[in-house]
Amino acid sequence: MEKTIKTPESKRITIDNLSIHYLDWGGEDPPIILLHPNRTNSRVWDFVVNESCLKNRFIAWDARGHGLSDYPEDGYLISNYLEDLEIFCNKLSLKNIILVGAATGGNIAILFASKFQNLVKALVVADPGLSLDKKISNKVQMEIMNSFQFESMEVARNSMPFSELWSDEMKDHYSKYSFELLENNQYQWLYYPPGVKITESELEREIWDQIAIKCPTLILRGERSDVFPEINSKKLSDMIDISHEKTISDCNHRLSQDQPRKMAYEIDLFIKKYYQFME
Repeated sequence: MEKTIKTPESKRITIDNLSIHYLDWGGEDPPIILLHPNRTNSRVWDFVVNESCLKNRFIAWDARGHGLSDYPEDGYLISNYLEDLEIFCNKLSLKNIILVGAATGGNIAILFASKFQNLVKALVVADPGLSLDKKISNKVQMEIMNSFQFESMEVARNSMPFSELWSDEMKDHYSKYSFELLENNQYQWLYYPPGVKITESELEREIWDQIAIKCPTLILRGERSDVFPEINSKKLSDMIDISHEKTISDCNHRLSQDQPRKMAYEIDLFIKKYYQFME
């Protein structure tokens, strides 16, 4: 039997005078909120949602300065994203949420779950950049500023970071939603470089003393990732009463695109197991 493709509805909401774009797949409560990595957008989640067997309502935003949301000149600290997410949840009347964050989205999810313990009932973090190595941060910041426009879609497609393990289908799908064609026939990333560069530098900052997670938490890491080493995964797990660590095989930093089926399976398993804690 052929699997049904879940198609999200494209929506907008105003936050801090900014138009924020998000995808809404519909479904049942409690809602699952998906937070994408820095310099990406909501479309990193398409394959994961389609692989999931859950009936929950999936919602994925384009954070400010990313994707189809507005690109303000400032407001790219992690604290700005936390404020945006609080307003986002309030305006959509979201309660008892399951929060899923990847990479930088994982950092945001960790801090949001720590601050709003009554709102977040379960947490999934995938390869967050906790105490990110400065060498990795500097490399990413250089890429952000120096690899922004491309002479063709083929060149743009081949430039996508952490894409070594992606299928051709994944590369085609993500490139379709991640670049815009300019009047000069150049292809440009759909993000605001000065802003996401600031966000990237924020990942070097220690946030361990701000972590106070009370909900069940699934901690995922890519087997081949050097962004989120095992020592950091264990340190985070030891700080949370109900936590489960899982390393995804044949996977680098972008779990949602390297291994969407495996990622969806682990999320489904975790949520079904701990659902009684969320009611």
